[in-house]
Amino acid sequence: MFILLLAVVMFFSLIIQLLNVVPGFGGQVLLLPVAFFYAAAALPLWAMLVMAFFAGLMCDCLTALPIDMDGKMFSDTFFGWNILLYGAVGSVMNGLHPLFLRGRWPIHCIVTGLLTSLLVLIEFVRVTLHREPFAFAWSPAVLNRIIGSGLSALVVAPFLFIVLNWIGRRLGHFDRPRVVEPATS
Repeated sequence: MFILLLAVVMFFSLIIQLLNVVPGFGGQVLLLPVAFFYAAAALPLWAMLVMAFFAGLMCDCLTALPIDMDGKMFSDTFFGWNILLYGAVGSVMNGLHPLFLRGRWPIHCIVTGLLTSLLVLIEFVRVTLHREPFAFAWSPAVLNRIIGSGLSALVVAPFLFIVLNWIGRRLGHFDRPRVVEPATS
């Protein structure tokens, strides 16, 4: 039940993220990665991989547009790139899953900001490597976008984590199974 709720939260966070830009930074509040990183921290590995597939699929459907060049259709990236990317960065966050279960989720908020900046950086590197002529001459606006997206994720993450933790506890997702000790006589 909680996994389906997180999938719905990720879907609506993608829709909301398309509507806003952080004034002054030029960076976008990337809500989908924040929701995904919460899911990666709160869920076991198999569920995190399902969420990575879902988040990556949504991003690929949004960004993998075919381009017509000289009568040939191709895309600037292969379909599935974001699925692999979300799986890789989600596994970093899922490695901190035991800390999350112990209630040390503020660490995950900081890691969410760092990994969101890493996602944006990887996308800019991918685009730079794909373009001709090859050059890493980025304007300050690109660096502001990378840093601004990470900082905005760092600010939004605690609020989203608190709300989703509260909902997860109400749904019984974080209840530990009780171990019954055998009776000794």
